Amino acid sequence: MIIDRPKFIWINASPSLKCFHRRLLHQLSKAVEIEFWEYYQTLDEGSSIEGAIHLLAQYLSCSDRPIDLIGHGIGGVIALGYARLYPERVASLTLLSVAVQPAIDWHSYYYTQLRSSPSSRECVLRSIASNLFPSTCANHIYSLTERLERDLVEAPSNHSLFRLDILAAGGVKMPLMICASQDDPVISLTTLSGWHSYLKSTDTIYRVTTGSHFFHHFYPELVSCQIQQFWQKLSPSSGLYQLASVEFN
Repeated sequence: MIIDRPKFIWINASPSLKCFHRRLLHQLSKAVEIEFWEYYQTLDEGSSIEGAIHLLAQYLSCSDRPIDLIGHGIGGVIALGYARLYPERVASLTLLSVAVQPAIDWHSYYYTQLRSSPSSRECVLRSIASNLFPSTCANHIYSLTERLERDLVEAPSNHSLFRLDILAAGGVKMPLMICASQDDPVISLTTLSGWHSYLKSTDTIYRVTTGSHFFHHFYPELVSCQIQQFWQKLSPSSGLYQLASVEFN
């Protein structure tokens, strides 16, 4: 059965952090119909990026046309992995806070900090919460820390305290947009610049000055405008269409 689903799909693999995508998704949904695909991992499952990619492939197997994928962090890594395996099914790929070495994410950043710090797990997570969400008041840091701690359990990841995973670096065949913040402690400017070796004429890198790892939460209108311009350049005659409303809890 062929399914006529929306052309634009946001990939999420961090249920406890999806609230920080809401503002950007709201802005994008004013211009396009965007679907939200989410991966949930139970405590009884093995943690695996590959497993999440397999489930996404099953979900999109009956799609009636190539899809424009977009994702942040680990969700972006899943979208990237899928795009490499099924390039004919992906019209474009937009990645937010994804390194050219995709295994570099906030989980690897956390385990690196934990290894080198004499502080407790909770203290390290509080410090990371402050770094990932700059200018956040102290009262909110504790709730952010709880969300990050849940994400370490809920999100698919091959990292652990004993071993940091490595994924293949490289580009993709379809048009690619990389969005990042220049003050992101997880993806440094040096790491971000590694994307330049794999860019094609259809690709672009967009950098905001500040906002850290969740920059799109702080600057949703700005980021949405840049992403829409990227999409529009790929299909200038198609236009962008309106969506009534989408809820992301």
